[in-house]
Amino acid sequence: MSCQQRLAREYEQLRQAQFDSARKSAAPGQWQALVGKYRRALRDHADLETSRGLARALWRWSMALTAAGNAAGAVEAGRQAASEFDSVFRKTLDWDADERSPAVDEALAELLVARTDLAEILAEAGGLDERIRVLEEAREAGHSVEAGPRTRRALGTVHHNLSIAEMTRLLDAVRRRGGADPMVPTLSASRAVEIRQGLIDPLDPLTLWELANTYIQYLRCLGMVEEPDRAVMVLDLAAKLVAMMPAGTPADLRPQLDQTVNMLCTAYPGHARQFAKAYPGGGTGRRSPRFGFRRSRRRPPYG
Repeated sequence: MSCQQRLAREYEQLRQAQFDSARKSAAPGQWQALVGKYRRALRDHADLETSRGLARALWRWSMALTAAGNAAGAVEAGRQAASEFDSVFRKTLDWDADERSPAVDEALAELLVARTDLAEILAEAGGLDERIRVLEEAREAGHSVEAGPRTRRALGTVHHNLSIAEMTRLLDAVRRRGGADPMVPTLSASRAVEIRQGLIDPLDPLTLWELANTYIQYLRCLGMVEEPDRAVMVLDLAAKLVAMMPAGTPADLRPQLDQTVNMLCTAYPGHARQFAKAYPGGGTGRRSPRFGFRRSRRRPPYG
């Protein structure tokens, strides 16, 4: 068995431990040790697959550090992972002239996922400006080639999360009585909707959940840019998808949609009947503050 095969087997064993409830999840130190082995292997013989393995091990290490509550360590490991995935993507692109090839699609999708996860680690650490910069870099990378299916899916998450980060910045600016353009998060949400609509697969329920989640974020944005008529149309689409999801489960988006509809009805009472028609039985009946879109402190879910 080659060194590369041994490392790949150890990686898979640690990865499987994270999803097997009967086994103890891999500790950050185990992932750190594997990262060291990959680095030594690269010094002895540099090749693309070992570089990809190092990037993946760094990414898993950052996730393990996040779960362990080590935000600073997770950010550093996440930065290293994003850098390694970027190198793998560029090397793959140099060696494969077809931008639409599965190899390029896989490399770019993994880069976007790593950058998106790094941005969310930064969000937990309070690094809003760097969070937005990392997501903007991911957006630019995702649009740098003709994206394949895996890249498009990852790009949908990039635009969705970027809209949320931009909304957070907007709300911070409003609280400080500063100036900010609500069209910025709205455009990001609109792009996420466009991408995720093109990825709908009835055989993959997660694609339906992702689109519904983005519809809800888009509705928040439409409330801020004073587009209640468009919001009615988007709400109709969102309500149909949310109705397909099992109630009372982690996948249930009804609470988020209820909260958003309450704010829309409060901000635009003249459209309340249209909102009710688009989402029958939705909402809690509790009225949100008149400027709920600007003052809500509840951070929307990611993804």
